[in-house]
Amino acid sequence: MKTRRLPGVGPDLSIIVQGAMGLLNLDDDSALACLDAAHDVGIRAFDTAHIYAWGDRSVDALLGRWIRDRGNRADVVLMAKGAHPEPPDWEAARVRPECVHEDVVDSLDRMQLDRLDVWSFHRDDASVPVSELVDAANAEITAGRIDAWAVSNWASARIQAAIDHAAANGLHGPVANSAHYSLVDQLVPQWDDVVTLTGEIGATDREWHLATGLPVIAWSALAGGILSANLRRVDFESATDGHLAEVFRSYDGEENWARRERAAEVAAERDVALSDVAIAWLLGSDLAPHAIVGGASPAEIRQNAEAANLHLSGEESAYIFGAP
Repeated sequence: MKTRRLPGVGPDLSIIVQGAMGLLNLDDDSALACLDAAHDVGIRAFDTAHIYAWGDRSVDALLGRWIRDRGNRADVVLMAKGAHPEPPDWEAARVRPECVHEDVVDSLDRMQLDRLDVWSFHRDDASVPVSELVDAANAEITAGRIDAWAVSNWASARIQAAIDHAAANGLHGPVANSAHYSLVDQLVPQWDDVVTLTGEIGATDREWHLATGLPVIAWSALAGGILSANLRRVDFESATDGHLAEVFRSYDGEENWARRERAAEVAAERDVALSDVAIAWLLGSDLAPHAIVGGASPAEIRQNAEAANLHLSGEESAYIFGAP
């Protein structure tokens, strides 16, 4: 699988990143089998977050157990996130310098490992001086607990301010931004304080990324299931609460549904899955992002990896976006 290097990160980052949150819905043996399958097909980057924990189980712990059992720490890129509100107080402000240290140390303790390749701020808080956050992330680099730091769901102005502060003070700046990006536009934020690079909402941040070249790690590459043939429009429309209703609220728009149908036509012509076309378009787009895809079975993971080898023509991409 194609890989790219992030500054300060040892192993190259595979263009498909295994999103591991869904593994908490599986028993441990099934979750470990998924991680094995991802590694077998060349996926070398694994996404986790301090908040990805239910009860006494966490993605951090699953990843740590797998890495220790397989002895493959030098061969994978561990990408963790923190500084996000979490139970019992979902309203507590946690984009704070002290929370950086707390969450890095706690994630490593759960993993029973001593280092993360990349640690990201899971959210931003514009009321906190960006200098304090940059300094806190650099303190973790200096301590040897992380190799590099990044951001998730930060607007481009805040990222640029972080880059400027780091450059002016001889510090490490952010190496990537993880934001929503997919074939369909996020019309309404799916959660509070998230950033999309799609459509009119994301135009300013998208142009900034194109101009600066800061790597993008796209979350929700399949738009919460909108871009999966396993779910139909009626499944979203009929949902009254839960995940499908949340996704429907965020993406429901006639152009998005039309784009999905045209992508499905291209998939049928190519004899591949709709999700394959969605991933192929994303990886081949101008932003050339890495794609976080949460395959929850070995078969899904193998299919996602195959999609990374699918290349759409300019005519196919133009057709998907409505060109005659």
